[in-house]
Amino acid sequence: MSERLRPIPTPPSQLWRQVRLQYLPVLVFVLGLVSAALIWNHWVAPPTLVGEAEAIRTELRSSQAGRLVGLEVDLLQPVTAGQTIGRVIVNEPSILEASLALVRAEIDMMLATKDPVVGQQRAALDLDRLHLDWMRSRADLAMLRGELHQAEITFTRAEQLHRSKMISDEEFDLARNARNTLADRVKANTELVTRLEPRLRDLTAAYAAAPTAAEGLDSAIKHKEQELKLLEAQLRPLPLIAPIDGVVTAMWRRNGESVGSAEPILQITATQTERIVGFLRAPVTIDLKPGMSVEVRTRTAQRRIGEATIARVGQQFEPISPTLLAAMRLPVSTIPTEMGLQVHVTPPAGLNLRPGEHVDLIIHP
Repeated sequence: MSERLRPIPTPPSQLWRQVRLQYLPVLVFVLGLVSAALIWNHWVAPPTLVGEAEAIRTELRSSQAGRLVGLEVDLLQPVTAGQTIGRVIVNEPSILEASLALVRAEIDMMLATKDPVVGQQRAALDLDRLHLDWMRSRADLAMLRGELHQAEITFTRAEQLHRSKMISDEEFDLARNARNTLADRVKANTELVTRLEPRLRDLTAAYAAAPTAAEGLDSAIKHKEQELKLLEAQLRPLPLIAPIDGVVTAMWRRNGESVGSAEPILQITATQTERIVGFLRAPVTIDLKPGMSVEVRTRTAQRRIGEATIARVGQQFEPISPTLLAAMRLPVSTIPTEMGLQVHVTPPAGLNLRPGEHVDLIIHP
């Protein structure tokens, strides 16, 4: 019997050709289907609606009309809640100085025309005289503070001009010396008022039971004291305090400009958002309710996904905002033609959404 012939081996190129023609197309097709399914589920799933991280903005205004000074912020500069951004001079120093001069003159007249008393009333009279001296010192201090404030403004302006070589050294020295002299006088008068106040308080307590020398004089003293308090309050600049943490995104007034009562000076935008706002267009096919689960997807290059819940649902159709119309690739016109049901969604903690950022919302009934 003849021997069986050895099979001829198939070349590797022939095997590869067989795999490439018979099995590789099937494998590529299956991998394509799996990849398409994954991409569709994780990247291209159509959103239920488009949302926008709400930008919280606040305008800083002055409660009284005046002149803006000491504005220390610029555009896109971060600020914190409670930070003093600037000040508003409510009344001009010259007007306050005239009012203080009138009060001083009236106090001097009261000192000159007060009738002397004898006996047990002299202590009360001395107490009134000390009270008037203390008030006159306060009036002098308030006037000096007004002059010092004006001198500081003049010195600041002179310092800028001197730095730019627009004024001479002598003029700059005059402005600086005037400021320093007024500062020393304010310091001295402050110490005098500080020394007189506890003494006046002790004498008032000691002679509280003593009869007043003249009831009319006491009434006049109280009246002038209230006038002094009012002038002292008007002399202090009105501070402008940031109400929220954020960034300065708009400025409508600069240092030295006059501002009106309740007139906006600058705008602060918060760096964190508190909710995502979306609009569900008609026809409404989902009965939205607070507490429903929502999948939030960002539109960044590296898409981030987070879980959230619906906080509130509107009860009426409202015009969709132009920014959301643009995000939904809808035509934007001056007359809103697209209406929707407003939906508020709590932002996921881990997404760190920027105010004004657009996201895709997928609602899970």
